[in-house]
Amino acid sequence: MSAERSVTIKDVAAHAAVSVATVSAVMNENKYVSPELAQRVRASIAALGYKRNNFARGLKTQVSHSIGLVIPDIMNPFYTNIARGVEDVTHTHNYSLIIGNTDEDPEKEKKYLHLLDSKQADGLIIAVTDHSFEYLQELPLQNLALVGIDRSLIELGIDTVLVNNTVGTRTAIEHLIGLGHRRIGLVTGARGITPTEERLVGYTEALEKHGIAVDPALIATARARVDGGERGAHQLLTLEDRPTALFLMDGTMVIGAMRAIAQLGLRCPEEIALICFDDFAWAPVMRPHLTVVDQPTYEIGKQAAHLLFERLQHQERAPREVRLQTRFIVRESCGSHLRSPDALSRFHA
Repeated sequence: MSAERSVTIKDVAAHAAVSVATVSAVMNENKYVSPELAQRVRASIAALGYKRNNFARGLKTQVSHSIGLVIPDIMNPFYTNIARGVEDVTHTHNYSLIIGNTDEDPEKEKKYLHLLDSKQADGLIIAVTDHSFEYLQELPLQNLALVGIDRSLIELGIDTVLVNNTVGTRTAIEHLIGLGHRRIGLVTGARGITPTEERLVGYTEALEKHGIAVDPALIATARARVDGGERGAHQLLTLEDRPTALFLMDGTMVIGAMRAIAQLGLRCPEEIALICFDDFAWAPVMRPHLTVVDQPTYEIGKQAAHLLFERLQHQERAPREVRLQTRFIVRESCGSHLRSPDALSRFHA
């Protein structure tokens, strides 16, 4: 056989002395083939070095066996863990995963969506960058099964997986109030997206429940990055009447907040209590150990992937929004270990 020509399925069939249909049945595992014949086909595939062309196969069957995952920041452990959950499920379905990183840039996101369309991807899991979502209607998504993560798309009839942001935040803020804090600073991410708006609701509800007025001066908006956390924390901690506690809406922000606290010569938690949304592997070993609202990030990815494959099989199914629960983990940075157990029990009674 010429070294210049790729091995075809016909070559495998001839080598194994079977029909092309038998080779196809062995590779796709969609029809019964006797063990003896199946072994002969696999031996011929190995001997000839045959590699299936999934793209060419997709042109004939309208299935590419690939899906896309488009996220704002692959460096953020929140999205890294989601990606792992998606990939594990994708692998069990014998699909390939294409990952795009948008940096919260709608134009960059559009390029990835056009790329996935050109690659004939079968589905897409996406954390959208633009809160209006109007641009989604203008993109070539008609042939893609869609699932949104972290930002709700249910109003557009798109399956969505996210967490109960409001309850998670309210629990954290009430904990700080129970420790005696009345001036609680909040560093948010981008406005207009689901997690930011829902966590703002949780913050507001907790304060109002305990008769504490919401002070706009105690709310700083920044990019959900390390530098954003540093700028937001610095803005709040240099107020004339600074907060005694900070709540960071994103886990990566907390690194920047700790940097700002150190630069200003403050001690955490003795002078400034700290809680963040997200738990990471390094949170329990930071000094002080971080009190967090933990999100089931890996499960978000798994649930999103399961919804996507359900959608591929049942295109007419009604859209679903899956809400996963957060978990509040108390460590040192909130300062609870510095408070009287009696005072805490009275608050939580």
